[in-house]
Amino acid sequence: MDASPYRYHYLPERATRPGAQKAPLPPAEGLRLAHTACPFDDEDFVREREVLRLTSAGRVYHVCCNRYPVTPYHFLVVKAADSLPSKLPQYIQGPEELEDMLWFLQMAGEPFRAYFNSNRGSDGSASGSSVNHWHYQLFPFPKEAPSQLFARKVKVLAAKKGLKAGIVPDWPAHHLFFDLGDGGIHEASEGLWEKVRELNSLNVAYNIEVVALPGGAFRAFLFPRKPAAPLEVPGVGSLSPDFGGWELSGDIVVPTREILDWVRLNPGEAARLTEKRLRETTRPVA
Repeated sequence: MDASPYRYHYLPERATRPGAQKAPLPPAEGLRLAHTACPFDDEDFVREREVLRLTSAGRVYHVCCNRYPVTPYHFLVVKAADSLPSKLPQYIQGPEELEDMLWFLQMAGEPFRAYFNSNRGSDGSASGSSVNHWHYQLFPFPKEAPSQLFARKVKVLAAKKGLKAGIVPDWPAHHLFFDLGDGGIHEASEGLWEKVRELNSLNVAYNIEVVALPGGAFRAFLFPRKPAAPLEVPGVGSLSPDFGGWELSGDIVVPTREILDWVRLNPGEAARLTEKRLRETTRPVA
């Protein structure tokens, strides 16, 4: 259902995914929490769910059907389990990983988008990732329901070699975006990596959303996260601060039918609480 500029989706199965139930305290290692055995490591995972295999400079990725989709044609792009163990934790470790993501998104084309949700930060910040094995989400965004985040006016903060950095001033979730209009994937990856590396050094969680635009262009959003308490929905339940990049663009997942019914009856208040939730779970980009 619509409650402009946000859409609300009732997806109860999202709460039952492997790894969705997390320990109350964040690990001291934060983003760098060592990878341990998970469903993505099983031979059956690749044999039963792989639809495509990608290789880039020796890095191997499996494109697999997602068992817990948020839309039709929702895929996971997963690093091969025989990668170096140090390369498997769920955080961006270098510009080459971003470059691989952009190349594949360019091949997939519109209306696909890519979402990377990192591990939790050592400060308790969260980004919705439920499996500590390097992967990102890939799914088509319906053209009949365009994102309000992309429809709003932008403010360009810097421009260099065709790469523009900016913000959407009236969007409540703190962010920084990078626009590249001429298909320079290497430059776009390096520009985004500079900011991701800063967040890695702070050991805080983050989300990345990348959209392929016409003519080989991209827009990549970086959302740094910060710790926040659950948000209470009056009389019907609460919304966790641990949610993924899809929600930061305005598509809000609700865990119970009661909360969805409340949203239907209170669209104005739902929008106000959504803005509060997006604002309080993200931090400004320096």
